[in-house]
Amino acid sequence: MTTCELETLKGLIDSTPNVAVLLNLPDYYTQRALPEKGVDSEVVFEAPRTQMMIRTAVKGTTIGHHFHTVCDEYVIVVGGRGEILVNGEWKPVKAGDVHVCPRGIIHDTRALEENLQYLSIFTPHLPAGTDINWL
Repeated sequence: MTTCELETLKGLIDSTPNVAVLLNLPDYYTQRALPEKGVDSEVVFEAPRTQMMIRTAVKGTTIGHHFHTVCDEYVIVVGGRGEILVNGEWKPVKAGDVHVCPRGIIHDTRALEENLQYLSIFTPHLPAGTDINWL
């Protein structure tokens, strides 16, 4: 590629970080210090179109019923076990489960017996402040 072509591609990049990302989730979770309760969450990628967080709901945590007005949320369970409120019913979840929650749908997550490790992907990117509407 020419220098001009490379500069054009750089002009398309509007993400943080501004490079491609490859993560090893077991290593990530092993190195992460968790709070005693609640949810540990770190944004690992964001752009105007999307945002991805790596999260752990610590054993004994219930996040609380809420919905989003702007963003759809995709939850990909990668470790542990818990429950997600789906269409008004608590459903057990484990590694490999995916929850797709359109904006305006009430949902919740809880990890009662063990830590629940998951990815949250928001599209579009969460607005400044937040897009969580608590019930």
